[in-house]
Amino acid sequence: MRPGEPSRTARWVAFLRGLAHHGRPALVHDPLAAELLGGTAGVVLTMADRTGPVTSALVAVLDAASGGRSRFMSIRTRVLDEVVASAVAEGIDQLVILGAGFDARAWRLDGLSACTVFEVDHPDTQAHKRARLGIRAPTAREVHFVGVDFEVDSLATRLVDAGFDSSRPAVVLWEGVVMYLPEAAIDATLQTLATLLASGSQLAISYSRTGAGATALTRRALGVVVGVAGEAFRHHEEPPAMAARVARAGFSVRWDEGHPDWVPRLLGRRQTWDIQRVVLMRRP
Repeated sequence: MRPGEPSRTARWVAFLRGLAHHGRPALVHDPLAAELLGGTAGVVLTMADRTGPVTSALVAVLDAASGGRSRFMSIRTRVLDEVVASAVAEGIDQLVILGAGFDARAWRLDGLSACTVFEVDHPDTQAHKRARLGIRAPTAREVHFVGVDFEVDSLATRLVDAGFDSSRPAVVLWEGVVMYLPEAAIDATLQTLATLLASGSQLAISYSRTGAGATALTRRALGVVVGVAGEAFRHHEEPPAMAARVARAGFSVRWDEGHPDWVPRLLGRRQTWDIQRVVLMRRP
C-alpha cells in the first residue's frame, strides 16, 4: 500500500465483485461496490447496473476469454460468504474480517441481524470506506472498525478494545491477505488467533498456491499486476504445507478446497487450474 491511500488491489477486487453481481448466474450479491469505490470505477459499475443484459454478456465474454480466471476472486468471495452463513446458522454471532478491504458483508449479507461484525484493516483503507458508506445502516446487529497494520500492531489488543468477546466462538475470515505477508507475520497472526479465539471458533483463510503449469503462469501474471500497484506477492504454498502451518498454531482443518471443487458446483463446468484455495479450520 501507498501511505495515505486505500489499497489498490482491494479496489480491483471490489470492482470485479461488482461486475460479478451482474453475471449470469450472479455469483455474489454486492449492490454496494459502485458506491464504495466512487470515481471512474464507481461510474462504470453504475452504468453496468443500468445495462444489465449488456453487462451480463460482457462478464460472460471475459469469463470465456480468460478460461474462467476473470471470476476467480468472485468465486472465492462466494465460498467465504457461504462459510459465514453456515457459521451463523450454527449459532456463532461474532464475525471478524481480517483485511476487509472494500467488501461490505456487514451491509450486503442477509442473516446477520444477531451478529456483531469486526472489520479489521489498514486505517487508510478504512477511512476511505467509512467516508463512502456514510450513515448507511448495516444488516448486521453492530459493526466495529478496527484499524490494524498486521506487521506492526497487536491484533488481539485492538480487537478486545473494540469489544470482541474472546469467551464466545467467532467466525474469522482472512481473504486475499496472506499472499502479501511474510511468513513471520502469518504465523504470528495465527498464534494470536489461536490464543484469542474460543473453542468452536472457525477460521477461513484464502491463500495462493505455488502451483505448476497454467496455475504458475497465472500466478506470475497476477504478481506483475499487483507489483505495479505497489503490493507485491510475498507468500505462496501448497495445501500440505498450509495444513502443517495451521496445525502448529493449534487449529484443526475441516476442509481445503479450490476452484476445481467450486466451479462445477457454482457454474456447472469442469475447472482444471487451481491458483487460490480456501482452508477452513476449527479451534478445538
